Amino acid sequence: MHKTIVALALALSLALAAILFARPTRAAHRQYTIAYLTYVNYARGGREAAKRLGVRVLVGSCPNGPGSCSPSDENRLYTTMIARHVDAITSDGYDPTLTPVFRKVRKAGILLIASGDDIAGRRDLWVSPSDPVAYGEALADALASQTGKNGEYAILDEQGEFPIAHTWKKVVKAYIARAYPKMKLVAAPTETGAGDQNEVDAIKSLMSAHPHLKGLIAVTRTETYMAGEAITQAGRIGQVFSSGNGGTSLADPQLRGYVNSGAEELVFVANPNTLGYLTCWAADYLLTGHRFTPGAYDVGGPIGRVWYYAEHQELRLGQPLTITKQNLALYANKF
Repeated sequence: MHKTIVALALALSLALAAILFARPTRAAHRQYTIAYLTYVNYARGGREAAKRLGVRVLVGSCPNGPGSCSPSDENRLYTTMIARHVDAITSDGYDPTLTPVFRKVRKAGILLIASGDDIAGRRDLWVSPSDPVAYGEALADALASQTGKNGEYAILDEQGEFPIAHTWKKVVKAYIARAYPKMKLVAAPTETGAGDQNEVDAIKSLMSAHPHLKGLIAVTRTETYMAGEAITQAGRIGQVFSSGNGGTSLADPQLRGYVNSGAEELVFVANPNTLGYLTCWAADYLLTGHRFTPGAYDVGGPIGRVWYYAEHQELRLGQPLTITKQNLALYANKF
């Protein structure tokens, strides 16, 4: 009798342990809803992940496309998703004026995830594309591969640029000094950043003032356009090269034109589709009761292994993506 009781107790304990430690099944949960806000091209990969995971994706975008939202537009997007009682919101809204609405998101019990750029407010997780060092070095490598690893180059500044851009610039300078000693940094005009013809003219003047200039590095999206346009207008394609921040989309024919002409190579912090996929996967992981701990995670699908860093609550995708004339056709219609 005693042995029977012990055996039954052991079996009950094992069964209870299996219930406590097994991943919750989808049948035990309602269908979760994950909202993608502002940079909606991330949602393409998110929808792919949603099909696999059995979750629902909603998309809230700026009235005139990515980057066109006013502060009131952005607040309206978040307020709408709060009212719809979504389970998670993903955002790349660094703008500090959004901090109050981020507080409302968290107060409503909605999971808040930064995807791409980090956000200004507190969040539950940051899904980052690649670390700042990898991205800064990728910008430098893209230019060096075009210039033969030598010659004068300049880094273009933007008025009011976001904080990570300062980090990228520091990385670019230090890395080129170490890895490409035959490349020499020259001063760029400090008034750049307006994103208009006056700025294009200022960059053209920079090229005239430095006749041996071989390259431009644009660490922000606006400067990417300015570099490509200045090289094109000056008739210096094939003489002056550039590498620029690709932002989040390759859909703009003007950007593709710069790449096709040889005026520029674009460097993305990551493939937006895979970033969107990872963001959806991470939201589902947290919503089903899991917590990230430092180390590697095998996401599967188009991604494979990623890493979690507890210091910044950061789940990092991996390496940047560089778009060149040779691989443009492969990615042109994918994001």
